[in-house]
Amino acid sequence: MVKYARRVSVFVLFDDDKKILLQHRDKNMTCPNVWAFFGGGIEKDESPDQAVVREAKEELQIELHNPQFFKRYVHSTTRGLIEKFVFISPLQWSIKALRMQQQEGDDLGIFSSSVIHTLKLLPYDLEPIKDIFNHLQHKI
Repeated sequence: MVKYARRVSVFVLFDDDKKILLQHRDKNMTCPNVWAFFGGGIEKDESPDQAVVREAKEELQIELHNPQFFKRYVHSTTRGLIEKFVFISPLQWSIKALRMQQQEGDDLGIFSSSVIHTLKLLPYDLEPIKDIFNHLQHKI
């Protein structure tokens, strides 16, 4: 059995224009001053699904109902292997409301695939972001 240094559940909200919501990590967070997914660590005896719902409540004060599991990623860091569960869900809240409710990070933004490459992104989020945009482009 593989031992992971960290297991996380993250979520991506997307709008009708196929833009995705990201968090700007503040100076007090791990990997500061980059754009990354909302979400965080899976607690003991918690499923990835339960963790992502809890994280949405903690970070944005929203009830995330039935997020769709998108894909599981594993990457290696200096701390060991990280297992990341990515969930997606339609954006149902205004950006203004989310910004006012944001509890972690120093900003948030909604970005299209054409501008995402101009952002300083968390390196481990590059592959999932690419996969999500590909998925949204093919979604009817």
